[in-house]
Amino acid sequence: MQIQRLKAERELIITEVKRRMGLDVNDTEHDYLIGTYVDEVGWRIRNYINRDIPDDLSYTWVAMVASALSTEQINVLRPPVEPVEAFELKIGDTSIKPAKATTTAPATPTVTVIEEVLRDYQGELNAFRRPRW
Repeated sequence: MQIQRLKAERELIITEVKRRMGLDVNDTEHDYLIGTYVDEVGWRIRNYINRDIPDDLSYTWVAMVASALSTEQINVLRPPVEPVEAFELKIGDTSIKPAKATTTAPATPTVTVIEEVLRDYQGELNAFRRPRW
């Protein structure tokens, strides 16, 4: 029963992240990537508050995932519009043409970004934190 609840909760978080980021809810192309961030951020939240994530933290969880995705994966989720091809300038035997920028995002969440997001939301998480014994 617990596993079914966790799967349903994960799907709900993925859907809410898509809505928050303005992505098509029915498009499943990036579900694996978003799900990876949902799992990683969820694990960090559970570790920080020392218990299962309460329903009251669902929107904080969504905001944290969206923040991490926006930081690392925005070019994957929303590919930049291809610029109009710039022309090559040739003067005499010298030619100048613009270089193409290449950016690749990591395939999985990086620890640095997740830690920064966790620090950004510590105020909200502290209200649900239980001390360790």
